[in-house]
Amino acid sequence: MHKAAFVILHHETISDTIECIDSIVSKIVYPNWQIVVVDNGSSSHPREMLQKRYSNDPRIHILINKKNLGFARGNNTGYHYAREILKADFIIIINNDTILQQRDFVSKILARYKESKYDILGPDIISIKNGSHQNPRKEVLINANVVKSYIRYFKISLWLNYFCIDNLVIRIKKFFFPASRLPVANKEHINPDNSEMEQVKLHGSAMVFSPDYLKRYDYAFFPETFLYCEESILYYIARRDGLITVYYPGVQIYHKEDATSDFLTRKGLLRRRFILRHNIHSHKVFLRILKEE
Repeated sequence: MHKAAFVILHHETISDTIECIDSIVSKIVYPNWQIVVVDNGSSSHPREMLQKRYSNDPRIHILINKKNLGFARGNNTGYHYAREILKADFIIIINNDTILQQRDFVSKILARYKESKYDILGPDIISIKNGSHQNPRKEVLINANVVKSYIRYFKISLWLNYFCIDNLVIRIKKFFFPASRLPVANKEHINPDNSEMEQVKLHGSAMVFSPDYLKRYDYAFFPETFLYCEESILYYIARRDGLITVYYPGVQIYHKEDATSDFLTRKGLLRRRFILRHNIHSHKVFLRILKEE
């Protein structure tokens, strides 16, 4: 019987993480599963709460990162443990602000793999905020020139942020030029009938990595970013290496969205600065990968 391991990255927002873990424990009927929770540099109180709450459940493993390693490296900690220590066949990486309600979630992703093999599968991710379907995603970073344009945009915005006028400029721009020229403005749904699709970019809040992927890669996400661009880089690697990515609406998960980043940057000005700085770094990483080819 295949072993499935859920990897959940946790940072500070304890109530979300507990709700996520408990949704798996209470719903999943598949007998051979484990949960790996990676505490990504939280303060002592939420970390100790996690350890105390789940210390008597052998299916739940709590790993501790001494500092916040970011999204990619934090999740890779759990991926490596699930792959090397637990010897999992399927690794399901989900955000801590997701809730699983489908009892046959694991059985269905295994059945879909048996039907035709895939490397990475993305479930139907349903936003709790507005009920929208977040998979699959439109790829806007289609070449190096587009990535460069984003870097320029983020750098200008960061410069304005240090003078505390970035939000004002954005509001003025939206008033006079409501249709931005940046590709990110195009939010058309690439899958309006919510049908199964292959070779698409998948949302990073929930991804299933199959035995085929696990045999080839010792990381889930390219490890040089802290936050942002992980999905685009993974999608690029998948196309480069001939991997099969599948959006499979036969399994669903519910997403609250941005709980950890909201916690890290509660103030508007600092939140925008946090987002801009890490976007610049991550897009530079992606640009370097593109140039290396």
